[in-house]
Amino acid sequence: MTNTDRTGLGHNLPPRHPKQPGTNLTASEAPTARIYREPKSVMQGGLRKRPWVLEFPASCPLSADPLTGWTRNDDPFRHVRLTFPDRESALAFAKRQDWDYRVR
Repeated sequence: MTNTDRTGLGHNLPPRHPKQPGTNLTASEAPTARIYREPKSVMQGGLRKRPWVLEFPASCPLSADPLTGWTRNDDPFRHVRLTFPDRESALAFAKRQDWDYRVR
């Protein structure tokens, strides 16, 4: 019998699930990220490396605040847009964060 078995520490605690930083969502509740290569602009010429982008789809529509009339949104991932120099670094970042992802 170990020392913690004798003292009963933590026997009434619920299982702990890691939270996403800045939210109350657990890692399993985070939406599926999209990883894609940014399209080249029609106004752009020459050779230029286009970055890979990681972003999340909108999970809820924008709404108007009844008091101020300003646009509001309760989705913490709506404005997350990360760029990476290559596909491998974008995939590695998503795996490190334990996010589900889809590559286009």
